[in-house]
Amino acid sequence: MLNSIISDVLGIFRSVFMGGDLIALAIVAGAVIIAAMVMQRGSQIGSMTLLALVLFAFGGFVRGVMRGPVATDGGSVASQTGGRAASQLNSSLSQFYDMSAGGLLAYFIAFMILILLIFGVKSALFRN
Repeated sequence: MLNSIISDVLGIFRSVFMGGDLIALAIVAGAVIIAAMVMQRGSQIGSMTLLALVLFAFGGFVRGVMRGPVATDGGSVASQTGGRAASQLNSSLSQFYDMSAGGLLAYFIAFMILILLIFGVKSALFRN
């Protein structure tokens, strides 16, 4: 069981950080940095990890909505964006429902490790 969790976490690290998708990497970095900067003490790691995951999901949603126009879309730009927002929301929810508990735990652990690293650096630099 522990081996599968570790391999899931390593798989998440590889897919997000070494997958070559710079936009996803920027979304992850932004979410983790915001959560680490908002964090005041180490006991808030659980809630800040959830905040980072929500920011990551929101960033992915906005990325999907703001992508360039699709050639098959018809109508005005406003209706295209509204239709894309609805389809992106349905797609995002479907991906979330299809995610395994191990995958969710792997994302949680990966984000927690990154937040703790940035929080440690922040605490060391801004120590009074």
